[in-house]
Amino acid sequence: MLTLPTTLLLLAAAPSSGSVQLHEGVPAGFKADGKLDEWTQRPSLTMGAANQVAGALKVASPQDLSAKVWLAVGPEGLAIAGEVLDDKVQLTNKKDINADHVEVWLALPQPKMPPLAFISHVAENLVPKESDCDTVSEVDPAKCKAWWKQQTARRKQLQSELVAQYALSPKGTIRFGLNGSVGPARYETFPGGYRFEAFIPVGAFPRTAQAPLRDVRVLVDLVDSDEGGAKQETFLSSSPKRKFADASTFHAVTLTKPLRFGKWPELLEWSLKEQPGASYLPGPGADALQVWVNRAEAYQFSPTVPSPDVTQVDLGTVTSLGKVGDVELVSVPATADEYGGVNRWLVSRKGQTILHMQNLGNDQVKVTPRAPGLHVLRVYDGPSSPMGSGACGACPLVFFRSVTMDAQGKFSKPVDLEGAGGRTGNPVEYTVSADLTRIEAFEVAEDADGKRGAKHLTSRHTFDAKTGKYTSETFELPEEGAAEDTK
Repeated sequence: MLTLPTTLLLLAAAPSSGSVQLHEGVPAGFKADGKLDEWTQRPSLTMGAANQVAGALKVASPQDLSAKVWLAVGPEGLAIAGEVLDDKVQLTNKKDINADHVEVWLALPQPKMPPLAFISHVAENLVPKESDCDTVSEVDPAKCKAWWKQQTARRKQLQSELVAQYALSPKGTIRFGLNGSVGPARYETFPGGYRFEAFIPVGAFPRTAQAPLRDVRVLVDLVDSDEGGAKQETFLSSSPKRKFADASTFHAVTLTKPLRFGKWPELLEWSLKEQPGASYLPGPGADALQVWVNRAEAYQFSPTVPSPDVTQVDLGTVTSLGKVGDVELVSVPATADEYGGVNRWLVSRKGQTILHMQNLGNDQVKVTPRAPGLHVLRVYDGPSSPMGSGACGACPLVFFRSVTMDAQGKFSKPVDLEGAGGRTGNPVEYTVSADLTRIEAFEVAEDADGKRGAKHLTSRHTFDAKTGKYTSETFELPEEGAAEDTK
């Protein structure tokens, strides 16, 4: 057990109350047992009379209430330890939260919130103020104003969830807003005070938009409850200028060794860069994104879609398409689109190192070996307009894009190849040979009752090995009643 003079010397050696040193790497052999043997580094911060932000009684001396605290972060989470001088220790009562205790706040770089708006197939309607509904939603201004109030409150809630508050309770580390403890915590008394240790696992961190994670904001609050009630609490904060849940007033720390997460860290990092509204939960299994997006919806002249809507993207669904030596071609869900769907990427990689990337959108892919690498055929098969809006917007359409990947994993620019449909309501079909040397698209006649009739060839593409390109033919649809040779 440390003697009082040694404790005071350590307090003097720690960083001042206006700064914090976040140690990188959880101490070897760390256990939340309250003994502090593994904490050989200098304390991360000190807290004393200068840190008091609330309380009926003023802190009279270091022995009355002061502390030194250690903070260390690693890929597994945040470890916290401290030694508190307190002339009247009260660690338990009927309500643990009103006993002497420590609280920790944590915030990480946040996703960008899109502007408050609703989008139709015609325009994006910005609604920064409630009164803007009178001009952008003339169809139903009252409905728009009710939507505006709901979304304003919802946006505040979404952002507040990105700042985590933890109570270090004798029963464990508790994150406010979640049931049960998220990690261990332990308090041990000594004459004139107490020591504590706790751990916040990375899975209990708030979501973040940054990968690798290098910027961390942290705050430590010390609550002294001599009378066992909130009205008698003395409240110290490591940041005296703190504002409740305002991460800008926390201590900002930049890690010298950024933390990488996920089963495929580089894919996570690339995907986040492509969509500022995306975030993830740090941890070894960080392969799922939440993306804030103002989702477009056809004929939305009065707002109904949340702003922002939330799209889930599962980066873990990786489909292998082929290999050339040690270069592998895969497709993977990677970004949210503006319609609430998910875009896939075509990615060439060597191990987990990304060599090249191309956005597939919703295209299907077919692959065949073709020197010096792989030949990829992208197939779009869907409505002629993504939202099904406009003249013949829901009409079936199929078309093709030809792409090559060389032995180094580099993709060529896609070459568009004509397909079928898009101008009538008739169904479309296509055939592709296994070696991608012959591609054909058809439009299928359909009567008023939906009964299918003749299949008409509209385009044919034949691969020419000498030129490395397709020779294309297009065919006019026959007039009604005329016969057609589709061979």
